[in-house]
Amino acid sequence: MKNKILFSFLAIFLVTGLFLFLGFGCKGLSTTEQQLTKPVTLEYWTVFDDVDALRAAVAKFNSNHPQITVNIRQLRAEELYPRLVEALAEDRGPDIISIKNRWLKTFQTKLAPMPASINDTTVVVQKGQFSSQTIVNNNPRVLVNLLGLDREYVKVVKDDVVIGDQIYGLPLSLDTMAVYYNKDILDRSGVPEPPKNWDEFQVAVKKINRYDKKTNKIVQSGTALGTGNNIPGADDILYALFRQSGVAFSAKSGQALFNLTSGSRGEETPAMAVLNFYTDYANSTRDTYSWNGEMNNALDQFVNGSAGFFFGYSYHHPQIKARAPQLNFGVLPMFQLNPEKPVNVANYWIQTVVGKSKNQNEAWNLVDFLTHSKVTKEYLDASGRPTALRAYISAQKEKPELSPFVSDVLIAENWYRGGNYEAAVKAINDLMRDWLIPGPINVGQVEWRQELLNTAAAKINQTI
Repeated sequence: MKNKILFSFLAIFLVTGLFLFLGFGCKGLSTTEQQLTKPVTLEYWTVFDDVDALRAAVAKFNSNHPQITVNIRQLRAEELYPRLVEALAEDRGPDIISIKNRWLKTFQTKLAPMPASINDTTVVVQKGQFSSQTIVNNNPRVLVNLLGLDREYVKVVKDDVVIGDQIYGLPLSLDTMAVYYNKDILDRSGVPEPPKNWDEFQVAVKKINRYDKKTNKIVQSGTALGTGNNIPGADDILYALFRQSGVAFSAKSGQALFNLTSGSRGEETPAMAVLNFYTDYANSTRDTYSWNGEMNNALDQFVNGSAGFFFGYSYHHPQIKARAPQLNFGVLPMFQLNPEKPVNVANYWIQTVVGKSKNQNEAWNLVDFLTHSKVTKEYLDASGRPTALRAYISAQKEKPELSPFVSDVLIAENWYRGGNYEAAVKAINDLMRDWLIPGPINVGQVEWRQELLNTAAAKINQTI
């Protein structure tokens, strides 16, 4: 019993002595170091469903920046701007927000342009056998400039994130449009191989289409094309078709140009021909008829196995897998009219810093770390997103699940850079809807359709 008491006493003595020794061995921080390592909390608002991968990347940042706490909050896209305005009015807004590449002009007055450099304070604790030492380093770090954007990122990034020679944010990834297809539907419809171009696509769609003999309603859709209200990204598909056809759609600013194409008097213009091609998939008098405005959302139709083809982005892939684990589907690169001059659309999110943030230095430090460091590749691997950085394109092309999207990132374009993307999309969706409706009896068909083009263009141009 006495030996047990003695042993316990010695154990307590040794443990207490060790803690005292370690405590006195720690190097104290100077007044300057204490100021540099004052706790900072960053509020980070995002819309994209990559929160887990984002938190893992932030954890890497925190390993050398333990003084910075990052709270990540996911919002719905439609609530981001009103919530931001409300929060800024009450001086409780976020420090970092993730915005769509077509929203920059809308948000610009609420954002801070990227500085040329930031002060990067890192904290490293070196542990020895009997003591530990806290080392604080504060060094200026140069951030990416316009030349760096050209050199390191795909072309569309500089076009999107720069306003007046100032950079307003950087992307974590960059998405392009591809074509999802249901392998089982193609097999049952006698389509032995997935199509490689628009001509083969049309043939496949006609084979897949199934109609109710009594009502003529579509019971199996070849593809979701022809309308705008129930097809995600319909504006992007139409833009790609215009550009692939060599027909002007919009200027770099987003100003609509599609109404300015001309043809022989009384004959349809090139723009009308493109719209006819697209809307014929929703025209019940055409042999490609496979869709209409009364059908459910295109993604829903594809997920439930009643559509052969769906035009979407890489972020749709995990959604489809999660909602329909047994669905046997594949993904093809975007079809091209001229493979020598490929066209695709860029759809992605930009990480930006709010102008009212009191922690802009730390916010830009985090944005730069996430989008422009070795951790960027770890984020891309974890999230399964296509890269915006040129350095990772070749490696991602080797991954079957990413190749259809990455194959076009170098040539991807953005058709809109105005102040109200949602209003511009509505104008295009209305155009698609009205295109399928016969014009007034007393007005020629070509004149009527030119008026539709003019009206849609005017609505878009009001948002620039």
